This record gives sequence, C-alpha cells and structure tokens, in this order.
Amino acid sequence: MSTADCAISPSLSLSPTPAPSLSILSSPRPSGKQLRSADYEDWENLKELFARAAERYDADDLPEALPLLRAVIRECHRFLLDHPDPSVVYADPHHTRSSRSPDAITPTDERLTRDWGMDTDPVQSAPSFHRRRSSARTAELPTAFHAIFGITLFLIGNLVSQDPSLVLPGEPDAPSTYWLAALDVFETGENLPSRTGGSNLDTAEDWRMAIVWGRTLVSLADEKVTYNMKKAKEQATVSVVPAGDYCYYPSGSSFSMSEPQWPRSSPFHAIAQFRPPVTRRMSLYSASAHDIMVLAMDQFSRGIFHMPHPQYAATHNPSFIHTPGSTGGPSHSTGYFSSACAPAPHYASPASDTTTSNSPSGLPFSRPKELFTIASEVLGVAERLSSGTQRHYWASWADSVFNQMKNEADMDAWRGPILSARGRCWLVMGSAPVEDMEAALEAGHQEVLHSAEAEEAREGLAMAISFFERAKGQTNALTMGPPSPAMAERGDGDDVSPLLVEALLVLANLTADENKREELYTRAQAEAGDDLRLELELDGARGAKGEDEPMDVS
Repeated sequence: MSTADCAISPSLSLSPTPAPSLSILSSPRPSGKQLRSADYEDWENLKELFARAAERYDADDLPEALPLLRAVIRECHRFLLDHPDPSVVYADPHHTRSSRSPDAITPTDERLTRDWGMDTDPVQSAPSFHRRRSSARTAELPTAFHAIFGITLFLIGNLVSQDPSLVLPGEPDAPSTYWLAALDVFETGENLPSRTGGSNLDTAEDWRMAIVWGRTLVSLADEKVTYNMKKAKEQATVSVVPAGDYCYYPSGSSFSMSEPQWPRSSPFHAIAQFRPPVTRRMSLYSASAHDIMVLAMDQFSRGIFHMPHPQYAATHNPSFIHTPGSTGGPSHSTGYFSSACAPAPHYASPASDTTTSNSPSGLPFSRPKELFTIASEVLGVAERLSSGTQRHYWASWADSVFNQMKNEADMDAWRGPILSARGRCWLVMGSAPVEDMEAALEAGHQEVLHSAEAEEAREGLAMAISFFERAKGQTNALTMGPPSPAMAERGDGDDVSPLLVEALLVLANLTADENKREELYTRAQAEAGDDLRLELELDGARGAKGEDEPMDVS
C-alpha cells in the first residue's frame, strides 16, 4: 500500500506543494471554523504526513520537506489541544482497566491453577492465558504520537542549525529551541499514564524515540561546544593574549535558563503545558557537553538494545518480543509505525540506505546504518571537546560502536567507511594525552617520551595510521571506476590523506628515536604532496594543538 492510497482527512491536506508561508506558529484551528476533535482517522493522516515529510527530508528535498514538517507540527499541536494524552485516540480501549481495584485481590481461575495446582486441563488453560496476554497488547506504542512530534522538532532544529534563514517571521531562529522542545516532548511521552500506571506490564520500548532522544542530546552538546569556542575566541580578540591561546568555558549555553513566554497559540506553549514539572532547560543550561553526552549514552544504550536485530531469531530479538502487534520477524518490525503508510526508518538521517526488508509495507531498515549514524555524531563532538580525557572517552565509545558493526554489517559495503571512522577515533585517542606532554617537550624534557602515557599515545596513533592506510587501499580498490551514489553517501570516496598526515606528524613528535622520527616525517611529506607542502611548512610539526584549544581533525 503506498502513501497515495492512504485516506486523507478534510482537516489535513497533503497537496504536492504545501504553502511555504504557513508558519508553525499559525493556529491549528482557523478562526471562524469549528473543527471536530482529532480522531483515529486524523491519526492515520498524521502518520502519512510525517512519512512524506521524512521521505523528503531523507532525499534532501528541503523546499518540500520543511513545509511538510511545519504541517506535522501544526497537526500535532491540534492533537495536544484536543487530547492531553493523544494515545487515547489510537490505543486499544481494552488496554486500560475500567476498575482501579488490584487484580490480585480476587484470584482468577488462571491464578488459582498456577499457584495452587487445581485439577484443570493444562491444554485448555494455556490458550486462555495466551489470549489474555494478546488482548492486552496495543496496535500502536503509547509513545507513538510523542515520537512523531519530538522527531519532527529534532529534524527542524537540524535544518535551522544548517541555515537559520529558513525560519519564517515569528518562528524561533535558534536550533536549541526546537531541540529542547523535542526533549520535553520525549519526556512527556515517557511519563504517560499508560507507561507509568502499571496497568500493562508488556509496554514496549520505543527504540526509535530513544535513538532520536539521544541524538537530540548530542546535537545540544555539539551546539554547546561550538558556542563556548566562539565566545572564548571573541574574548581572546579583545584581550591581550597570544593567537590561539584563549580561555574555554565548557558550561556556557547558547540558550537562556528561563523559557521564553510563548503565546497561547504557539505549539511551544502546549509543549510546556503538558511536560513534567522539572524542565530539561534548567538542568541542561549549566551542564557541560560531557554531561549531556552521558545522558545521550543512556538513551542510545536503551535504543540499541531494543533495535531490531535481523541476525537474531525472532524469539530472541528484543525488538520483536517488545513490539505489540508484530507478526513477522524482527526485520519486519516497524516500531511504532504499524500502518502501511510508515516513513523510512532513516528519517533521522539525511542519507538513505539500500537495505530493504521484505515486509508487506516495504520499509527499509539497516541496523548498521543506525549504528554508524550514532557513532559518527558522537565522534564529531568528541573531536572538538576541550578536555583530552573526555575526547579519549567519547572517541573510545564511538570506536566500540563502529567495531560492533563488523559483526552485523555487510563488510564488502561498509569496510571503507568503518576503517576511516575507526581511524578518526584512534587519532583522537592517540592525540588526547599530547597536550599534557607538550609543555615538557617544549622545555626540553625529552624523558616524557619514555612515559607510559607516551607509549599509550604512540600505540593509539599507530592504530590510527593502520586504519587510514587500509581505508585508502579500500577506497582505491572501489574507485577504479566512477563512484556510485551509494558509495558517496556512505563516504567511501572520502580522502583520508589529511588525517593520515596528521597521525604521522603527531606520532613523529612523540618518537624518541631520531631515525624513526625522520622516517615518519618523510612519510607525512610524501603523503601530503605538493598541495599540502606549504601548509606543512607553515605549521611545522603539528603534534598538538594549544593547551586550551580543543582538537579538530574534521
């Protein structure tokens, strides 16, 4: 069933080209027109609208994706105005008990049989128990609405961070506004009565929401790093300090601790109205990027555990076991999207993947692609953190995820990107302790090169060089002909030579043996070529950055 086959509600138009001038702040209820309360048909249409928006976002079709995303926000706003808990629209009505009395007060025949061994036919008892558990399952996850709402806010925040001019008059122009709202939406969905009331022990984990929850936190951490570096450099320009030597404040924030006073017609007002009392904004304002990354790792751990794993048997797959309404294998599960009008699972990633499941809805899913996206974004922040210890920690975490992919991915397709990414991880880990040794080396204390820290750094840099050289060999083997679009999206054609040169130079600076050091310099010079010769002459031995300047190997 294609998206064109899905019914369209009169209250939700899916015209090919939505009106680009309709802001997310526009009222979801036109003045002078009384709309009916959002119902199940509107819910199906909302999923279809989100599917189209996600598809256009994945295809980098921003002129059409952004109006569609705005339409999703407006429709979600209408749902919130009609239903404080939108899951009542699509959840199984039998999911909630009509009585608040504990079930354990009067044991059922089933409990009597189990606990007291009554003489009943076990063959007849088992089906009765199975039917009871099945009837308690819902067709959709309770968090489905909040997942759609939060993910849409996350995607709009990504677009605004790339180009703030995309916002319409009156819309927030700071990406953190959308990301913080997404976190509030996720938190609200996590605390729904259906999840916290204890009436259903089979409540599934929304792994997609957990993954995007973590990615939203990583985006905030990245923005915090960027903001702090910018402010530190601005301060250095008005102070008498050497170039590149500035004070870095890791806990500054681009957003204020107090939330803006949103008008009642704004979707951000509705989000603030229904979220838990303690807002994320207050706690994240003073948190460092490292602290925020720790919160993200908790969400990633939960999401990765429940993510479908095609290599597992269905009965041993966490996603299959905990996905209500699943009838196929784990690779067929679409999480909270149970209709045929579901979006591609990579709505959170700009690049599409070629792996497609055999599900009736034809939804593509690639666990390796999800893992690669998570680890790449974490690595992007790790490379720019000010603390060498923190850079080492998060680069090591990202490397563990990349390393996990070798047991799950088609290595013929993923070998090049994984080798390159792991090389970046080991370059960060190997370079992390260098800044602590730089002062001693500049003072002529060569004995620091014989320390355990220096030996560990050399081992890490040697690993990075090995990965980069293997990645170059893989790239050369794949680019004998013109690169395919799939190769370009995976990053198979990325040139790792600058990173290899940097790893060689850093390792040379940490090498005590003069002959080996000169050999490494020669290899770096040969790898750099004429294009980078002038840069090498200006920078000299680029073994480390300044003491307070975060490393950037991007």
